[in-house]
Amino acid sequence: MSESDSPLKVATLLFATTLVALSGAIVNPVLPAIESAFPSVPNAGTLAQLVSTLTGLIIAIFAPIIGVIVDRYGRKAVLVGSLALYGVGPSLAYVADSLYVILGTRVLLGIAVAGIMVSSTTLIADYYSGKRREKVLGWQGAIMPFGAAVAVIAGGVIADLNWRTAFLTYLVALLVLPAVVRYIDEPDRGDKQQAGSIPTWTELREILSTLPLAFLAALYLIMFAGMIGYNQINVEIPFYLRTVTSVGGLMTGVALAAMMIISGVVTMNFDQIRERFDPVVILVGVFVATGVGFTVTSLTTNYWAIVVGIVIAGTGLGLLLPTTNYWVSARVDEQYRGRALSGVTTTQFLGMFISPIAVAPLIEMFGTGRTFLVLGAVGLVLAGVFGAIAVRNQSSLTEATPAGSDG
Repeated sequence: MSESDSPLKVATLLFATTLVALSGAIVNPVLPAIESAFPSVPNAGTLAQLVSTLTGLIIAIFAPIIGVIVDRYGRKAVLVGSLALYGVGPSLAYVADSLYVILGTRVLLGIAVAGIMVSSTTLIADYYSGKRREKVLGWQGAIMPFGAAVAVIAGGVIADLNWRTAFLTYLVALLVLPAVVRYIDEPDRGDKQQAGSIPTWTELREILSTLPLAFLAALYLIMFAGMIGYNQINVEIPFYLRTVTSVGGLMTGVALAAMMIISGVVTMNFDQIRERFDPVVILVGVFVATGVGFTVTSLTTNYWAIVVGIVIAGTGLGLLLPTTNYWVSARVDEQYRGRALSGVTTTQFLGMFISPIAVAPLIEMFGTGRTFLVLGAVGLVLAGVFGAIAVRNQSSLTEATPAGSDG
């Protein structure tokens, strides 16, 4: 076993990724309590919601900056600094007596999460290649819904105790720090760039000419659109279930946890899926599942049928992150890999942040149920687009292979 394939190294990177899932889900159940704790603050309800959503915007803003830092100064230093900030920054909210100070700590959390996500994903791409990279990226994608499921349950328990306690859970990042220092080493990238130097315009043009810009832009757009749909499951399904089935919080939690767990199990086997299918074909499957799942959800008022629908849609969209990270890692040279992967993180969290805003006009015009039907139709259209690309690619490959060739 090579040093880079050490189980402790893999576990350390995956544990760091788990903190990303914990970052938002753990506080969502205590948002009403935060609002109630500051009754004299104008617009306390809106500000309390920002405690959850502001982090995503900050991640989207800072991920590209961190991508540059990761490429120019190293991966490990960014990961260590981000874990320290994650542990200390948001935990300060435990003693904060101002809602605005609490929001300030969420800015620190967003910067920390961006650093953890970009550096850990880049390290995985640097350490591993081929099937092993596919497997570890699949594990990374799976740990997100698993971690979110645990965080939802833990947040619900904490909500019945003391809302401030939720902010102390971020201290767990400090437990990961010794493992990062011990088991994570800086990959040898050949010192292709001089750290600290500002690229000239000519060097910048050379960098841009090296990157597959059209390819990256398309993938970023796909990730953005996919996360708009995925976040609708988390944001709107609780209200939809309460409206059409009259179930309480427990059964709503069961529905969301079922989606997260099954999505995690499927994503964990990403390497096997990738072994059988080209990334374009995987994207066809992602959006077929999205279309079918949202359509089923929109056409029924039965609780278990809705659960089936969100499980299908959520599982499909859960494969979007490892597929995108794999494809970017495979296409972009390690010299610029951090920057390229930071774009995935930016569009992922920007899509989640924009999701309620983007879909609100549809819900106002059509209602939640029909909005899910619209999202399902969009998913099937995207599946058709990628299906056509897959057929074209296969036709091109067939034409390029001479008759009788083994190729």
